[in-house]
Amino acid sequence: MGIGNKTEQRLLLSYCSFTCIYLSGILTLVKYNDNLCNVGKYKFLPVLLILMFAEVIKLLFPMLQMEAPIIIKSEQRNSPKAKKSWMKNLREIFKFSLTAFILSIVYYVMIVLFGAPVLTDHEETTMLVITLIILTFVATSLHLGVDNALDVLMGAYFQKSNVLANALRTNIQATILGTWLGAIMSPLDWDRPWQTWPIPCVIGALLGYLIAHFVTLVKMLPAPKLNRKVHR
Repeated sequence: MGIGNKTEQRLLLSYCSFTCIYLSGILTLVKYNDNLCNVGKYKFLPVLLILMFAEVIKLLFPMLQMEAPIIIKSEQRNSPKAKKSWMKNLREIFKFSLTAFILSIVYYVMIVLFGAPVLTDHEETTMLVITLIILTFVATSLHLGVDNALDVLMGAYFQKSNVLANALRTNIQATILGTWLGAIMSPLDWDRPWQTWPIPCVIGALLGYLIAHFVTLVKMLPAPKLNRKVHR
């Protein structure tokens, strides 16, 4: 196994561990602070902003690797190109914002086609869209870039050696699956408060995202070496 792969695996382990800790804490607080009724309302936006901020914090993890000081020094040497890099960053931010807006419309239309109310509950549907955007597009584009994130979303990005891209693809699939499974709970005639649209879908998306990270974490953990003695 190459050094690059080992570095990616260490980063992925730290990403998954961090997500399992902070997202479990968020879901626990939502459950036991009686904020479940606010899921799907604009009051839930601060929680989603915390989630997005936690994903941004992951970008600092590579600096803890051994290669980080070398990267920083090489960037400092290229100071004459600072203006070009700023322009490139601005273009990326604009591309990111435009893509997120267009993808939000696509998600909204798809959610309505799958049975969400058309003329009512706009706030609730919008909150589900924001949740999906953060968990699928924002989290992926932060690590792979906008173009690669779109390729992963459309299933056109295949690199067997890129463990991070494969893990992000798993996160997206589990998030969408959790959202769909949550939608199954809404029409059941249990008359529970948490069945109100779109609480089951938002919670299902968050649980799917969490479970995907936990599964990846278990897969990435080093397997224990067992010394087997042969008895005659």
